[in-house]
Amino acid sequence: MKPGLDFLTILRRHFPIFMGAFYLALFALAISLYLLLELYPPARADYSASMVLVNLGMSIYLCAVNFLVIRGRPWAVWLIVAAMVACILVVVGHWGRRAPDLLYSIGLLLPLAALLTLNSKRYRAMLVAMVEVRGQRAAWRQRHQKARKR
Repeated sequence: MKPGLDFLTILRRHFPIFMGAFYLALFALAISLYLLLELYPPARADYSASMVLVNLGMSIYLCAVNFLVIRGRPWAVWLIVAAMVACILVVVGHWGRRAPDLLYSIGLLLPLAALLTLNSKRYRAMLVAMVEVRGQRAAWRQRHQKARKR
């Protein structure tokens, strides 16, 4: 265990990169959703309900995956990567149809920036720190379960 591995140290060091990646992914998903609903609009009566439900689903998905990352599961980053690849495929697959080119450019730039952030040294260091904290929690649980049994 590292001596400087406490909650506030981790929070100060890694919270900005974590939130940056989270918001980049969230905005990338929102732009992709907007492009999809612009190209394949639902019925006028269902538009607002569709927008709210899909946004809610994307938000829950992204929050759940980032919660897994915080809990020390580094494989959950691949779920974020899969969402960003889906965003890129949506934008590239529909480039130049109805929406302005600036929207397509932003829709391509945001997931690429999110992928770049996920691949940064600081984000990787955060993943290592979260795995170490998970190991510390498991060791603490084992110590206290043994103490209870005695």
